[in-house]
Amino acid sequence: MIKVLLIDDSSVFALGLRMALERNSDLHLAGHVTTSGEAVAWLNAHPEVDVAIVDITLEQQTDGLTLLGILREAFPHVAALVLSHYKIPAYIIQSITYGARGYLAKDSAPAEIAAAIRSIANGNGVFFGTTLPNKEIIRLFGGEENLNARRPQDLSPKELQVLQLVTSGYSNAQIATALGVATTTVDSYKERIKTKFGLDTLVECVAHAVASHLVEV
Repeated sequence: MIKVLLIDDSSVFALGLRMALERNSDLHLAGHVTTSGEAVAWLNAHPEVDVAIVDITLEQQTDGLTLLGILREAFPHVAALVLSHYKIPAYIIQSITYGARGYLAKDSAPAEIAAAIRSIANGNGVFFGTTLPNKEIIRLFGGEENLNARRPQDLSPKELQVLQLVTSGYSNAQIATALGVATTTVDSYKERIKTKFGLDTLVECVAHAVASHLVEV
């Protein structure tokens, strides 16, 4: 029996995942928490967990990417699988860098999610449905040193999302609506992106991000 902890702040998604996993006799959703703090406390109390499913855009406390790093250091026996709405290459790169063994879109079929859980529990990596040994994933990214070098300037998930939306031609107002924030907050994200890239204009940031395959055109 593979025991799973879900770390996701959507109760509806958690209910759907539980129903999906119940169809598999070898998988058990042992718990569901909504914040990074709850996740650490739960894992300390339940060391028998095999797989943690992580949403990288957690809204409260630490974001999911930072949580991946915490899980890697504090609970190395727990394999992390990211389930996310975002299908952006930069998120995969970041997730691997922070220690995830798998990354799937949230609209993946239940059977695919179940197969991914089994695969990473057995030491393999699963990225958008392609199953590879961990060492092969590292090789495809040119080794661990190169993988770390491609870590996108430590952009937060929200900053990456803003950068992707800018690349897609969204205006400030449209980005604010999409993220549910004020336009002044969008401006703040943009300023932080320029600072982290060390560039003067957002156009330069977009060009760099596209060339580095951090966002999709």
